[in-house]
Amino acid sequence: MFVPMEVITDIHKFTPIPCAATVGSFDGVHLGHCSMLEELRAKAAERGLPVMVVTFARHPRLLFGTVNEPFLLSSNDEKAALLESLGVDYCVLLDFDASMASMTAERFMGEVLAKQLGVKLLCVGYDHRFGKPQAGEGFEQYAEYGKVLGMELFKALPYVAGDVAVSSSKVRRALAGGDIALANSLLGHDYSFAGTVVHGAGIGRSLGFPTANILLHDDMKLLPADGVYDVSVSCMGGNYKGVMNIGVKPTIGENLVRTVEVHVIGFSGDIYDKEIVVFPVRRLRGEMGFESVDALRRQIEADVELVKRGI
Repeated sequence: MFVPMEVITDIHKFTPIPCAATVGSFDGVHLGHCSMLEELRAKAAERGLPVMVVTFARHPRLLFGTVNEPFLLSSNDEKAALLESLGVDYCVLLDFDASMASMTAERFMGEVLAKQLGVKLLCVGYDHRFGKPQAGEGFEQYAEYGKVLGMELFKALPYVAGDVAVSSSKVRRALAGGDIALANSLLGHDYSFAGTVVHGAGIGRSLGFPTANILLHDDMKLLPADGVYDVSVSCMGGNYKGVMNIGVKPTIGENLVRTVEVHVIGFSGDIYDKEIVVFPVRRLRGEMGFESVDALRRQIEADVELVKRGI
């Protein structure tokens, strides 16, 4: 019988339970994460322990104010859904603040993992560090801390696709280059982003191709490189093909504000204020400037035809 994953947002209200856990941002829940969790599940099953992922309600990079551009691969809801699909029993969303950032690994393992969560088996990523950095500290030292706490540790193996060790940063680089196929192959699932349909300037409608202007649910969610994309769209209970433009509309834009617009092929209903989920399939071309509105219209017609025919 399927048992839903429990999401824990306040560890102070959680009753500790002996468990097997791992700690990390798990942004995107890519194939490297999947491999780690597969190792953890196997070792947990041998010991009769449930599996717990300890992650963060907001990415640690956001705490220090050094990030100005969107970079997140997954929202908390998306991350939780992916983790549940991988057989995780508990997902802990820690409130990562300045106090937690100041904790040493030894203190974090003792006060949070052992005392408040009940961790007995801890999986550490092959290149992962946690806690306030201490000179010379790494897996060997973590293992020593674990012995004192009655916590067994093991180091996960790197997951290599081809000759590439899969990481969130490599997924981000693929998206930044508009390489959707590579990003999806590293993730092991289709990248997507969600938002609400808002009113735009009506330019697409005037060209004969009405578009859904999308306000992202999370403004730190990473979008692919500017350009025109073949996409799959989920909205109002249906799934559709579409053509998406990300960019500043150089031919007719006035303020050069970056927008996300999707022409949903075969859809004619009112979707203002409705949620829409977009799955980029492939980048058709970069964003271009045209000598006239008619030239732009002809290019959009060609883009839509490509998507319809699956070319």
